[in-house]
Amino acid sequence: MSDTSSTATNTDLRQLQAEIDSLRLQLEEARDEAELNLLQLQQVQEELEFYFLAHQQLDQQLQGHRSEQVRAEALIQALLERLEQQG
Repeated sequence: MSDTSSTATNTDLRQLQAEIDSLRLQLEEARDEAELNLLQLQQVQEELEFYFLAHQQLDQQLQGHRSEQVRAEALIQALLERLEQQG
């Protein structure tokens, strides 16, 4: 192999190694970003679960209050009917 051809090959090898190093760096950065995204998604999932459970609890309380309201209205109606019968 001549010196010119050897120098060209060495230059090509250095360029290829630089490209490989650049690609490895990009891959590492992409992995770090994906890991960060996963952690953020997990945090969002936990928050959604918290708010979902809180909503369920409030909905149950609301249903309970509605039942109490219906019962109170029935009792008021019964009392009014008694008062009318007495008066």
